[in-house]
Amino acid sequence: MEEPFLRRDEELVPEAKTWQRSQLTVELKKVSRLAAPMATVTFSQYLLPVISVMVAGHNGELKLSGVALATSFTNVSGFSIMCGLVGALETLCGQAFGAKQYEKIGTYTYSAVASNISICFFISILWIYIDKLLISLGQDPEISRVAGSYAVWLIPALFGQAIVIPLTRFLQTQGLVLPLLYTVVTTLLFHIVVCWILVSVFGMGSNGAALAISLSFWLYALILACYVRFSSSCEKTRGFVSADFVSCVKQFFHYGIPSAAMTCLEWWLFELLILCSGLLPNPKLETSVLSICLTIETLHYVLAAGIGASVSTRVSNNLGAGNPQVARVSVLAGLCLWLIESAFFSTLLFTCRHIVGYAFSNSKEVVDYVADLSPLLCLSFVLDGFTVVLNGVARGSGWQHIGAWNNVVSYYFVGAPAGLYLAFSREFNGKGLWCGVVVGSSVQATILAIVTASMNWKEQAEKARKRIVSTEN
Repeated sequence: MEEPFLRRDEELVPEAKTWQRSQLTVELKKVSRLAAPMATVTFSQYLLPVISVMVAGHNGELKLSGVALATSFTNVSGFSIMCGLVGALETLCGQAFGAKQYEKIGTYTYSAVASNISICFFISILWIYIDKLLISLGQDPEISRVAGSYAVWLIPALFGQAIVIPLTRFLQTQGLVLPLLYTVVTTLLFHIVVCWILVSVFGMGSNGAALAISLSFWLYALILACYVRFSSSCEKTRGFVSADFVSCVKQFFHYGIPSAAMTCLEWWLFELLILCSGLLPNPKLETSVLSICLTIETLHYVLAAGIGASVSTRVSNNLGAGNPQVARVSVLAGLCLWLIESAFFSTLLFTCRHIVGYAFSNSKEVVDYVADLSPLLCLSFVLDGFTVVLNGVARGSGWQHIGAWNNVVSYYFVGAPAGLYLAFSREFNGKGLWCGVVVGSSVQATILAIVTASMNWKEQAEKARKRIVSTEN
C-alpha cells in the first residue's frame, strides 16, 4: 500500500529554525519526490494527442492540416477549460487533506466530476458543428470537414478527461503520485498500439487517431476509478457526504472559474500567436518556425508543471494543517528546483540551437530561424518555469483570482500589444511576436513574485482552516 508523502505527524519546527538549511533540505526532498513523478505524468498526458497528430499526419497533408486545426480548436474550446477548472481541487482537496477533513476530499472530487460532465454537454454541441463554424470563419472547406469529423470522434475523450483530471488532483493532493505514474505510462503504451491499429490496420485515418485518444482517456479513467474505489490508501478520502455536495459545487466554481481563467488566458495567447504569424510576410516560414518554438516551449512547460503541482500540493497541505512556515519553505524548495531545471534545459537548448530545428524540418532556412530565436526561447524557459512554480503557490493558497487578473494585465494589456507592435510596426516579424511573449511573461513573473513575497502565511493558514472547516468561501 502506498502511503501519502505528507504525514500528519510532521510538526512545525520553531519559527527561528524554519530558515535553517536542514529544514530546506528536508522540504527539497519532499517536493522532489512529488515533482519527478508528476513531471512524467504531465509529459505523458501531453504526448497522447501529439502521438495521434503524428500518426494521422502520415495519411497526407490534408489530414495533417485538418487534425492540427481540430487539435488547436478543441484545446482552446474544451480541454483547456477542463484542465483549468480542476485547479480548484488543488486548493480545496489539498487543504482539506492537511486539515484532516478526509470525507470532504471525496465530496469535492465528485462535485468536480459532476460539474465537468455537465459542462461537457455544452462543449460537445459546439464540437458537432465545428466544420460549419470553421467554414464560416473563412477556413478551407476540405480541411474544415476533416477537422469537424476529428472533433466529433474526440467528444468521448472530453467526457473521459472530465473524470480523469479530478481523480488526478484527488490523488495528487494526497501525495499518491506513484499510482498516477503507473497508470499514465500504461495508458500511453496502450494509446500507441491502439492508434497504430486503428489508423494503419483498420484504415480509419484521422478519425482512428481521434478514437484512440477517446479510448485511451476512458481506460485512464477506468484504472484511476478502480484504484480510488478499491485501494486502502483512499479508504478515508473516497467517501461522499451528500449534505455537503451543493456547497462543494459552489466552492468548486468559486475557485475553478478564476483557475480556468489563469490556464485559458495563457493557453489562448499562444494560439493567437500562431494565428498572427500567418499575417506576416512569408507566412509559411513564420508559422512553421513559431509552431516549432511553441512545441519546444510546451514540452518544457509540461515538465516544469510537475514542480508546480508538487509545490501546490505541499503548500495546500501545510496551510490546511496549520503549518504556514513549512508552506513558505515549500515555496523556496520549489524555486530551488526551478533554478536547477531551467538552467539545465536552457543551457541544453542554447548549446543545441543549431541542430534542434532538424528534429522538425529539413529546411536550412527553418533550422537557422529556429537557432536565431533560441536565445529568446531560453529566456522563456527561465520565466515560464518561475511562473509555473508561483502559479502552483496560487492554486495551493486559493488566490487564483489574482493569477487570473495578472494574466489579463501581463499578456493582453502588455505582452500582446508589445508583440504586435514589434512584429508589424518594427518589422521584427516572428521574433517580434515572441518578444511580446517574453515581455508578458516578465510582467507576469514580477507581479507573482511581489504577491508571493508579501504574503502573510499565518493569515493564509487561518483562511484555509476557515475555508475547509466551515465550507465558507
